[in-house]
Amino acid sequence: MPDKTKLRADFEHPPRTFRVSPMVHGWAKDYRAQMADGAARGYGGAVTNVPFENGFTSNPENLEKFRDILAAMEENGLEFWIYDEMGYPSGQGGGMVLDGHPELAAKGFYMHRRIAYEPTHAKFRLDDESDKIIWAAKYPVDTPGIHESYVQFDRMMPVEFTAESLECDLAEKEVLYVFCVKDAYAGSHSTHNVSSFRKNINIMDRAAVRRFIDLCFEPIAQAIPDAYSRAVNVFTDEPSLHVMYVRDYETWPYALAPWVDGLFEAYEAEYGESILPELPLIFEGGTNAYPVRVRFYELVGKLAADAYSGQLSAWCEAHGCGFSGHYLLEENISHHVKQYGDFVRVMRAASYPGIDILNCYPEIYPYNVTRYAQMAVRKNGTNGMMVEICPFANVDEFRKDPLNNMTAVMGLLYLGGVRVTNSYFNGYTNEEETRWFNEYVGRLRTMLDGLPNDCGTFIYYGIEDAQAKTKPLYCSGWNDGDTLAQDSTEAITSALSENGFDYYFIDGEDLAEAAETLKNSGTASISGHAVKTIFIPKLDVMKESSLKSLAELAEAGVRVKFMERTPRFGADSGQPLSLPAFETASVGNMVDTLYADGGVFNEKVSGATVLRAKFRRDDTTIHMLANKSRADAELTYNGESGAELWNPSDGSITSIAPGETVTVPAMRAIFVLY
Repeated sequence: MPDKTKLRADFEHPPRTFRVSPMVHGWAKDYRAQMADGAARGYGGAVTNVPFENGFTSNPENLEKFRDILAAMEENGLEFWIYDEMGYPSGQGGGMVLDGHPELAAKGFYMHRRIAYEPTHAKFRLDDESDKIIWAAKYPVDTPGIHESYVQFDRMMPVEFTAESLECDLAEKEVLYVFCVKDAYAGSHSTHNVSSFRKNINIMDRAAVRRFIDLCFEPIAQAIPDAYSRAVNVFTDEPSLHVMYVRDYETWPYALAPWVDGLFEAYEAEYGESILPELPLIFEGGTNAYPVRVRFYELVGKLAADAYSGQLSAWCEAHGCGFSGHYLLEENISHHVKQYGDFVRVMRAASYPGIDILNCYPEIYPYNVTRYAQMAVRKNGTNGMMVEICPFANVDEFRKDPLNNMTAVMGLLYLGGVRVTNSYFNGYTNEEETRWFNEYVGRLRTMLDGLPNDCGTFIYYGIEDAQAKTKPLYCSGWNDGDTLAQDSTEAITSALSENGFDYYFIDGEDLAEAAETLKNSGTASISGHAVKTIFIPKLDVMKESSLKSLAELAEAGVRVKFMERTPRFGADSGQPLSLPAFETASVGNMVDTLYADGGVFNEKVSGATVLRAKFRRDDTTIHMLANKSRADAELTYNGESGAELWNPSDGSITSIAPGETVTVPAMRAIFVLY
C-alpha cells in the first residue's frame, strides 16, 4: 500500500470543510454566538442568504448585514454557500424579478381542437387568462371506418389569426387546431409549497434568468466584491418549467407544454425542419407522435440548460465560485421530462451537480436519487455531487430514530456519488450526537473525495421512452402517465442494489463512446471504465443509434441483456423495429449473472441489505460496504492478501486476514482497503 499518513490523520480527524453545513435562512440576533455553537458541534459551515425581510437584495442594510454574517462565519472557521433566493423555487427574487415584467414568467402553450363533419364557420377568441395565439392550422381528416378519424398531418393548411382571435371556414372532415400561450402557474409546484405562492421565471428564457442575476446576484457582488470568490458555491433551489400539475385532486382547463418565445424557430434551427405541421402531436397521437416529442423535449432541455444552469454557472465561475444546488424530483425519469425536458442535460450545465433527499430513512430511500445525477458527474468529471438533506417525508417515522436513520442514508448517498452535504437535519440531535454525526460524514468524504465508483456494470437511461410518451394533461399528480421506463429501471436497480452490485447509468452518447473505443483499442470503455455488462430496462421506445451501438458491443463480447423484451419502436422514426437477436432476461437472471462473476465481497447476505461499491486510490482498492438494515451484517473478505478495515463510526483502523468475517454494523458503512 502507498503511504497513507495524511489519509489516516484526516480519517481520524476529518477536515471541517468535509463535514455537514446546515441550511440557515435566518440567523439569531446574536449570530456570532450561534456560529460559535455550530463550530463546537462540528459543522463545516452553512448555506445562507441575504436577509429576506425588508427588501432582500434591494435593501443596502440587508447587504451590509450579510457582509458581517459572512465575516463572522469565517472568524469561526466556517465556510459558506450563498443561497440565491428569497424562499423557493429559485428565480423569483421574492417577486422582484417579475415585477413589471410579466412576460418573463414561466409559460406554457395549450391546444384548442375543433372538428367538423359537415361544413361550418369556426370562431375562436382568446380568454382572459392567456397571452396570445401563437399558431393555427387546419387539416383534412381521413375516416376509413365508422369508428376512426385520422388527421392528415402532412396536409396542413395554415389559418390566419391575430394575437387574440381568428375565424375560418371548415369543410367537411376538417379539424382546426389553435395554439395559445399562458402563464404556467396555477396547479404547479409554485402553488404547492411551503414558501410562497408567487409566479416564477421561465427557465428557458435567457432574459428572465439574466434579470434574476441582475436583481439577486449582482447587488451582492457590488456591495461585497469578494463574496462569491470566498464562497464555496451558489445554491439554487428547485427551479423547473412549471407546466406540470402536481395534485391529482385538481383539474384545470389547460393542458400545457413548455413555451418560450422563439421556440418554433429554435426547433427548425436545431432539426432543419418546422415543427408546425406536427405541432398537434405534442398533445395527441399514437406512435406517430414519438419522434416529434423526443426532439421537442430534447430541445426544451437544451434551452433550459443554456438559459438557466449554463448562464448562472458562467456568471458564478466568472466571479470565483461555482453554481450548484438542486432541482426537482431528480429520482424519476418521467419527471426528468416534465420538469426539464432533459434533466441530465440541465444538470450537466451546472458547475457542481446537486440533489435533495426527502426520504431520509433507509426503508424508503430511493436508490436512484444519486444515480441519475451521477451521469452528469461522470460525464463532466466533477468531484461528486452535493446533497441537500431534507427529512420531510413521513416525519413521524423519521423522528423515531433520527440519528441512525440519517446515518444509514448518508452511507447510501456517499456510495452513490455524494461528496458534499448541506442539511436541514438540524435540531434532531444533541450536541454530542451532532458532533459525532459531523465526524462520521467527514470520514465518508475523506475516504471518497475525488474518487469515482470503479464499476463495469451499466444500465441504459431510457429517457427517450418517457419523452416519446409525455403528453400535457389537465390534471396530474407526481406519478401520472406512462411510467414503463421508470418502473422497469427501478426494478433492475433495486435488485442490483439490494444484492450489493454497483452500477452506472448511461445514455446513447455513452454507448457511442463505448463502440468507438472498442473500434479504436479493442476494449469498450465509458468515461474510462471498462464495459463488462449492459442492462436495458423494459422500454417501448429507444433510439436507433443506441441499438446499433449495442449490437456492435454485443457482437464483440460485451454482455448485453434486455429486461424481458426488446423495444418496439424507434425514437427517430416512430416505426416498428427490426432488431438482431439480443438476449433478454428477467431481473433475477441479471442478478444471478453478476453473482457468477465472483469478487471480494460478492456474496448473498442473510438478514440484512448491504450495498457495495469499489473505488481506487493510487494502487489501493477501497471497498465501501453500506448496511441499510437495522441489524448487523456479516460478509467474508475473500481477498488474496491482508486488508484494513477503516471504520468511519470512530475513526479506527484494524487489520483483517483473507477468509475473515467482516461485520458491517446496522445502519452504518465501513471501508475495506487492500
